[in-house]
Amino acid sequence: MNSVMNDLALFTDVSVSPGLKLGVGVYVIIPALFLESSSGVIARPEITGRIKVRRFEGTSSTRLELQTVLWALTENRQGPHGSLTIYSDSQCVTGLLQRKPRLLAGGFISKKTNRQIGNASLYRAFYELHDELGFHIVKMAGHSRSRTHDTGHRIFSFVDKEARKALKVWLNELAEERAKTNSGRWCVYVLRCRNNSLYIGMTNDLEKRIEKHNLGTGSKFVRSWRPFELVKTVPCKDAGEARRLECDLKKLTRKKKIEALEL
Repeated sequence: MNSVMNDLALFTDVSVSPGLKLGVGVYVIIPALFLESSSGVIARPEITGRIKVRRFEGTSSTRLELQTVLWALTENRQGPHGSLTIYSDSQCVTGLLQRKPRLLAGGFISKKTNRQIGNASLYRAFYELHDELGFHIVKMAGHSRSRTHDTGHRIFSFVDKEARKALKVWLNELAEERAKTNSGRWCVYVLRCRNNSLYIGMTNDLEKRIEKHNLGTGSKFVRSWRPFELVKTVPCKDAGEARRLECDLKKLTRKKKIEALEL
């Protein structure tokens, strides 16, 4: 009975801005007995009051999903508890245990490139924690309407909303900070697209411009080769200087662009 009383449920989710390589990870860990509540009984404040939030820089969607789970597990690895079950909508996280034998046997080396696969260090940490904690994983349906599902999906919907809200707050803070210090400041920016090409543009509102590219309304070319990452910004004193620099850079070959921009 004591083991059942100490069983835990860990819900994790993330929200990321791919262009800015910024993301927010959130998690909540609760007694597994919470999941026995009938649909709709558990109130949102019961969950949101327990949710923890962390900001990550220089990340991507898949990397952030791993970082968040590792952060949550590391913070809660101490202390007595029964079984631990992770609830996530991440295909990467929920599929890692199935990939464990193959990845360990292959030394985390890609057969195609004969090099270490991306996020190998995070995979190793994940498997080490699994060996230590012996957790289980349940795949959740993300971004679903909570009122039509059971308690588990309802709790996950609360976590999902908190992640998106936390990222929005962070981006708003960055926009306000930039508005105070760089109001109207022009710059030339460089994006590295999915096909490894370099896109060059100019703007006096980088935050809004990146968001437009994310939505697919900033450029037809970038829209066709999403996701992208922002790799360089060059401050300019006015629109004229930005326009001239943009024009000069676009005339260069890719190799010359990389040299000129020190990428």
